[in-house]
Amino acid sequence: MLLRYGPSKDGRIEKKAHIYTLAEHGIDTHQVDPDASWVVRQLRREGFQAYIVGGAVRDLLIGRHPKDFDIATDAHPLQIRRVFHSARIIGRRFRIVHVYCGREKYIEVTTFRSRSSVGTSSSRTSHDNNLYGTMEEDAERRDFTMNALYYNPVGRQVIDYVGGYADIKARRIKTLLPAETSFAEDPVRMIRAVKYACLADFPLPPGMANLIRRQKESILSCSRERVTEEVYKILTSGKAEGILELADRMQLFAVIFPALDASFHAARQKVADTPLFARLRSLDERAREGKALARDAMFELLFRDLALERKELREDVDPLSFLQQFLRQCSEPLFPSKRDIGIAAEAVLREAWPHRKPPAASTVQRRHPPVPASARGAAGALTGRHPPTRRRRRRRGRGRGKTPPQP
Repeated sequence: MLLRYGPSKDGRIEKKAHIYTLAEHGIDTHQVDPDASWVVRQLRREGFQAYIVGGAVRDLLIGRHPKDFDIATDAHPLQIRRVFHSARIIGRRFRIVHVYCGREKYIEVTTFRSRSSVGTSSSRTSHDNNLYGTMEEDAERRDFTMNALYYNPVGRQVIDYVGGYADIKARRIKTLLPAETSFAEDPVRMIRAVKYACLADFPLPPGMANLIRRQKESILSCSRERVTEEVYKILTSGKAEGILELADRMQLFAVIFPALDASFHAARQKVADTPLFARLRSLDERAREGKALARDAMFELLFRDLALERKELREDVDPLSFLQQFLRQCSEPLFPSKRDIGIAAEAVLREAWPHRKPPAASTVQRRHPPVPASARGAAGALTGRHPPTRRRRRRRGRGRGKTPPQP
């Protein structure tokens, strides 16, 4: 094991990080995405620091194939774009870079963030200087120690500023800040703690479990979009059944899916014995085979039973609109897109009425009212469209309204 030293706040030299070599961490280099390694090499060739970071390093250390490879660097977004011609900068407050390796695949590259990550000036340069920080600061602002590790695929070293390597080897889930402070700062971390416990097969500490049960309602204060994104990540993880079952024991399931929880209690069913969890097993098998469903299909999988139980589905004049409104209400506090709700509603309607015919063409509202043939002219009478209007050509070389010069 190697050590990395650096200056302290009072100017003294002190130990900053542990560096683990290949003989110690044993990461299989064949499991590392070659495109991610290429991005790291290109940035280092230009004189920047660059590391694979976050969940990819955690998964490599526990022997699980990572789903995504993210990279952290000290290069700023504009500098990254100069290195990679295929790079695209996204985001406003904190800009990240997508380096495309083909048409659809991209590697997400972020700049090291500071502890505060808050800008105090309207100037872009001043704002970036407050937002970006050092590698040590970037490690200290992460949620769990297991996600604060940095892997250098060139030197095959793991850099650890916060003791995350020892926590992984001890099968320990630990927040960087005290758990109560960490969950109060970002309640979504409670969902992530449950998710990581199942993904890594680590036990959830009793103190952390009790804290989650006490503070579960604080999740409702978070952005609905962020909670929805975490749910979709769970459904594509390959272990959705185990994660949601543990979430039910932590009383988080009732907060995230109140309509489903009320339905299960009314039927006196355990969550693990419901048809929903039988479908989750099939979903996990598909995800492990690399055949994850689209978001609209996953949304329909969650709430189809509730929708099919509604009597209004067969009595309403417009069942599709009823389904869309019902799915929006029963999915709260989640915030799925209108597209996902619309496609899910159509899938439920096809299952409820398999022989139902689509609406007739006469019931489809036209964008423009039909125009009588007499008003369209000969061309319009044949095509049903308005004839194109002629545009007067402007004469060049002479100003408008001026008399031509006399010979």
